[in-house]
Amino acid sequence: MRKGVPDGLRRIITIAGCKGGVGKSVIACAIAMEVGRSGENVILVDADLGGPNLHTYLGVQSPAYVMSDFLSRRTKRIDEIVVPTEYPGVRFISSAGNVPGQANPKFAQKAKIINSIYSLNADCIILDIGAGSSYDVMDFFSMTDAGILVTTAEPASIINSYGFVKNVLYRRFCLEFRAYPVVMDLLKRGMNPDGDAGISAINEIMGELASLSPQCWLKAKSVLSSFRPNIIVNMTTSESEARLGQKLKTIIGKYLSVDATCLGHVFEDPAVRASAKKLVPFMVAEPDCKAAACVRKIVERLLYPAQDVPESEPLTAEVVQD
Repeated sequence: MRKGVPDGLRRIITIAGCKGGVGKSVIACAIAMEVGRSGENVILVDADLGGPNLHTYLGVQSPAYVMSDFLSRRTKRIDEIVVPTEYPGVRFISSAGNVPGQANPKFAQKAKIINSIYSLNADCIILDIGAGSSYDVMDFFSMTDAGILVTTAEPASIINSYGFVKNVLYRRFCLEFRAYPVVMDLLKRGMNPDGDAGISAINEIMGELASLSPQCWLKAKSVLSSFRPNIIVNMTTSESEARLGQKLKTIIGKYLSVDATCLGHVFEDPAVRASAKKLVPFMVAEPDCKAAACVRKIVERLLYPAQDVPESEPLTAEVVQD
């Protein structure tokens, strides 16, 4: 029996970075390698239109077709730009080429990419979608209800990670309630918590909304319950840093009322950098390294959440309060 995506289930996994330099492309490539190794059919998509680099991590220097061919209609269907790789089970869509305007696609182009991704034939589709809180990144992240956010243990990364989840949530709310002035007013107050009428937590918005419009409250509750982001803490150097993912989950739950999942952490490992210099994924070049072992645990949790075990021991009171 294959240990990959459960039979009959196609997964779309979006992977974003809270900011640049956190290693999201390395993580996206590593997850693709592990899922492909298990015998599943994977398509890895470089949707980081402003800074595509997955082709270098895969050692694919000159892809025959790239995303700009699809957007410019040189190819009719997105499956025509899917290229093979030398790694079992893994195919690839590249965005290499530095085409002018590609970093800021028009709404119609973004919609074309998103809608076409759903038509791809694969067990698992993994998108590396960029870093930061631009509308493009947030909209790609929202292709699924359980995208992956890659962060590091640096204070700036943790702060940016919370901000990213908050921005995606408010983006979802704004798209859902743009025709409801009463809700939009509450959201504006929530996006400016330090203002005179600022709101600091989502549960305060929900409390006011329940009395103002029970119907909108029900819709908002549905938006909250469906948003289940995942967190990976990359390049950790200690167990205390590894536990920061659980701490971030707690903060997100407290202030945003969002049930995030900490998929785990990946230890900082010299093998990762050495493999990158060789243009070979570390999951292939150094399958027994510490980072590879971490990724295997993450993929197991990602594909089989019902069989999940705690990533680390529960947070102590000291960790929560510091």
